[in-house]
Amino acid sequence: MGFKTIDRQRGARLRQAMAARGDLKMMAMAAEMGVSPAALSKWRQGHAMSVDHASRLCAILGVSLDWLLTGRAGQDGGRLQPISATEHELLVLLARRPERIARCLVDLVAEIPEPTGPGGARSH
Repeated sequence: MGFKTIDRQRGARLRQAMAARGDLKMMAMAAEMGVSPAALSKWRQGHAMSVDHASRLCAILGVSLDWLLTGRAGQDGGRLQPISATEHELLVLLARRPERIARCLVDLVAEIPEPTGPGGARSH
């Protein structure tokens, strides 16, 4: 993200989210993310992390990116449920595309009719 300073509040929010998910140990989370435990430890202290890593952490922990990075919007970001792994994958892939391509994909998805009726509700 380019930050060179330590954001201790962000580190505290990360520790809080990890504590709320008590079943998820630091070593296991680091392995799931493909990073060293030392990197995760530094993030817990408030050191800089990439947007991709922050996004992945939020998906694993079920918290909003806005909350993790800024403390706004509440821990869950006002969402009714965390995003699914598929939704996270789409966001990561979309973030890597040029703006014009991303805009085309957003427009395309907006044209797809939303499911209705029994069994048509969004599920995770």
